[in-house]
Amino acid sequence: MKRTALVIGSILGLSAAAQAQDVVKIGVPAIQSGSMATYGTNFNNGVNVAVAEINEAGGLNIGGKRHKVQAVFCDTQADSAKAAACGRRLASQDRVAAMVMATSIETFPILGFNASGNPPFLVISSSASNKLAEANNPLVARYWFNTYSYMPGLTQRFQELFKSEGRKSQKISIMQSEDEFGKAWTDTLVAGWKKTGGEVASVSTWTLGTTDFYPQLSSLLRAQPDLVAVPGTCSTIAPIIKQSRELGFKGDFIVDLACDHVELAKFVKPELYRGSYFFGSNWSLDSESNNAFKARYAKVSKAEPTVISADGYGQFMWVAKAMEKAGTSTDAKAIRAALPDVLNAPWNLLGVSKLQANGETVAEVFPRRVDSAGKIVNYNK
Repeated sequence: MKRTALVIGSILGLSAAAQAQDVVKIGVPAIQSGSMATYGTNFNNGVNVAVAEINEAGGLNIGGKRHKVQAVFCDTQADSAKAAACGRRLASQDRVAAMVMATSIETFPILGFNASGNPPFLVISSSASNKLAEANNPLVARYWFNTYSYMPGLTQRFQELFKSEGRKSQKISIMQSEDEFGKAWTDTLVAGWKKTGGEVASVSTWTLGTTDFYPQLSSLLRAQPDLVAVPGTCSTIAPIIKQSRELGFKGDFIVDLACDHVELAKFVKPELYRGSYFFGSNWSLDSESNNAFKARYAKVSKAEPTVISADGYGQFMWVAKAMEKAGTSTDAKAIRAALPDVLNAPWNLLGVSKLQANGETVAEVFPRRVDSAGKIVNYNK
C-alpha cells in the first residue's frame, strides 16, 4: 500500500511539474496602488486582454508545443526602490525571461541588472526617456514614443496646421511636470517650436500629486499665451485645464499622447477643451484592429480602454510572439533577436516599427483637433 501510494505520489508530482512547465510566465512590475493607480490599472488591463486572447487561442506554440501564458504582477507603488525589488523577485523567484513595464519608474532601476542577471531577462518598456536608448543595454526595447524622435517632425506639422487654419499667433506656454518625462517633453517641444517660428512665452513646473495649480497658472498666464501645453495623464492634467479656465484662459490646449479626449471627458467637461489639440498615433485611428481590441477589453473592464491599455496589450503580445518566433520562452537573447520579425502584426496597435540595436523604435505621431466627441480632425499622413 505504501509503495502504491509512493508511485501515485510520484506520478502526481511529475504531472504537476509537467503542468508547471507548460505555463510561460512574463513579469509585469506595475503600479497597482497609490496616486498613479489608475495609470497602472489601464496598463494592467491591457496586459490581461493579451493573456486572455493568447490562452483562448490555445496558448503559445513554442517549438511545436502549446503553452499557456501567465502575467505575474508585482506592485511597484510608483516607487523606484520597490520597482527594483519587484524586478529582482520576478527574476529570481518566478524566473521570468522577460518583463513588460509602463514607466521610467520601473524601467531604469530594473535596467541596472536585467542583462547581468542569472539568467538575464528582456525588458520591454514604454518609458519615453532618451536614456533608454543610451543605456547600452542589449536586452531592452521601447514600445512607446520617444519625444526626441517624434517631436521635431510633430512641431513642424503643428506650424503647417496653424498656417492652414489661418492662426496668426502660436505663442505657447507649458505646464511641465517636474520629472524626467516632463523635462524631456518640454525641452523637445520648446526646441521644435522655436525652430519652426513659434514663440514660447513661459514654462511653469509642478510635482506629481499636485492638485492646486493656481499659483503656477497665475504666473504662466501673465504671458498671455494662445496655447497651453500639458504633458501628462488625464487624471493629472484635468485640474490644470479646469483651473486655467477659471483663471480666464480663452485659448486652446495641447495634450500629450498619454491622454486622449475620451478619457479626459471623465475628469472635466468636454466644453473646457473643445477645439484643442491632442497628440495622435495609430491608436487614435478608427481601424479593425483597434475596434477588435476595444471589444475584447470590454470583457475585462467597464471603462473605455486608453492608449496606456493598448500599450500594455502591445508589450505583452510583442514578447509572446517573439517567444514563438524564437522557439524559446527562457532564452532572453533569442527572444530579443526575434522582436523585429514579429512587429508587423494586427496586435501592434501603437504602430511601432524599426527596432534598432539600442532598443529604440519609431512611430508616427500627428496633431489632431477635437472639436467635439463626434468631430475630430486627424492631421496624419
